[in-house]
Amino acid sequence: MAQSVFGKKDEYRLKFYRDVDDCWYVDFPDWPFDHHNLMMVDGADMLCEFLSDDGMITEVSVIPAKERQKHNGYFELLQTESSLTGGSTYKVDNNAFCEHYGRDTLWLCPVTLFVLGQYPKYIYVKKV
Repeated sequence: MAQSVFGKKDEYRLKFYRDVDDCWYVDFPDWPFDHHNLMMVDGADMLCEFLSDDGMITEVSVIPAKERQKHNGYFELLQTESSLTGGSTYKVDNNAFCEHYGRDTLWLCPVTLFVLGQYPKYIYVKKV
């Protein structure tokens, strides 16, 4: 877990799953706190569903960045606001997602700090 908390990588492979409670969670096996803290909410759950082939599981490649970059096959999340304990809101640059769900933002909770080590200004996402 120390590597996930303190180490910042160029790219992350993250897995999400829909649990028996019908909610989406990030798969973080070494998470030492309550399971419900890993729940995807406020648009992040919709993104998991959108990226899932079977509605139950999805795996993504995530590239955090401080500046806008171009990554073929990835779409962009642009940070619009954040606070250390309040999470971070992102604008989703994916027309199909925005049209399907009627929204263009999602919120990532402070668990993001454990998973990515930061609230990046930009996050690039691609389904694996």
